[in-house]
Amino acid sequence: VVAVGMLIVVLVVLVGWRAIGGPGTRAQVDVGAQAPPAARPAPTAAADPAPARPQVRSVPSGPLATANPDVYAAQVAAVLFGMDTRAFESGDYRTMLLGEADPYLSETGYADLERLVADRLPTEEQWARMRANAQWSEFEPRQVWEPGSWTQVVIAGQAEPGWVVRNVTGVQTTHYTEAGLDKSAVRERSVTIAMRCPAPGAGVDSCRLVLVGGSVLP
Repeated sequence: VVAVGMLIVVLVVLVGWRAIGGPGTRAQVDVGAQAPPAARPAPTAAADPAPARPQVRSVPSGPLATANPDVYAAQVAAVLFGMDTRAFESGDYRTMLLGEADPYLSETGYADLERLVADRLPTEEQWARMRANAQWSEFEPRQVWEPGSWTQVVIAGQAEPGWVVRNVTGVQTTHYTEAGLDKSAVRERSVTIAMRCPAPGAGVDSCRLVLVGGSVLP
């Protein structure tokens, strides 16, 4: 069971370790065309199945199943910065992101992930205002790299099997209507993604989400 609470504490402490390690190795990431990736098939657990949803819209597409942490982190960032208020609810994105949770998270770890995801999503009131303007966004990842401070944790042997942390930076383009006119805005966005990926002793065959950073690790 992953003590994600401890991981979060480590990450918070690392924010103050600016004197340790460099900026990490940045890599150009090719995640293919920016069409929404296919969602991982939903589990077929028998206990407490999710209530049936009206077939009005499909759930937003999530990250592709991949063992490559750079690609996975870029895809998670594309979900966070590529939301479409015209077709989905904020709860749809919450469900999809939590569906990516590391299966070995403890109850505390899962609760931490829930809180971190909620912090990244617009409130229902914000979502309604965005939808009134037909707002939707797309995200193009430009760079993915391991934070230098996290590299020091790995070197010190303090990381659990499969724990990986990546920073993602890219360009978000937001489209909306105002006074009947189509408009757009472009800005750079960054996020830190922690995940568990395939490794000896990790117990997973593809990367799974552990946390979404509230700030970017150095």
